[in-house]
Amino acid sequence: MVTKINEREAQRVFMHHETVCLAVFACRWFQAEEMRYTDLYRQERCMDVLHQLLGGPVQSGWLQIKMNREMNGILDRLRADLPLIRHDEILILSYSACGFTNEMCAHLAGLSSASQASVVRSRLKEKILKLDSDFADEYLSLLPRKACRNGEEMLFLHDRKYRKLWKLQ
Repeated sequence: MVTKINEREAQRVFMHHETVCLAVFACRWFQAEEMRYTDLYRQERCMDVLHQLLGGPVQSGWLQIKMNREMNGILDRLRADLPLIRHDEILILSYSACGFTNEMCAHLAGLSSASQASVVRSRLKEKILKLDSDFADEYLSLLPRKACRNGEEMLFLHDRKYRKLWKLQ
């Protein structure tokens, strides 16, 4: 009985760890609704939180920090291998690895359109292909051949039964 309780406690902690950022976002959204902020102010606040969580044009976010930490410093290695890599390329790599759509990538990275996000991804892939690094295949594995589409495909990717934790066991 004790092991079952310990297992559930560990699962609860894991769930909290994985959803805390979403909970913070939801709390800020509800707070903005309750305070009857203007749409523009609510939008600015929500984008600030999204950028803190997922990174944005000005800074990296929780996603890039966690990705780097859980994947043995992959973003640090990429920066070392490609010293001239731009911040938006790092963002597009991390968003693509998560399966975000081109539209979502463009909005979050502050790009003008979904096609611009696609161009950034393609050019980054070309740079990595030309790279003489032991980690090139690892970087390429984070860039899917095609960007994800909204709707059923994103849900399918999310609901796969064989989902794995970020960190390899």
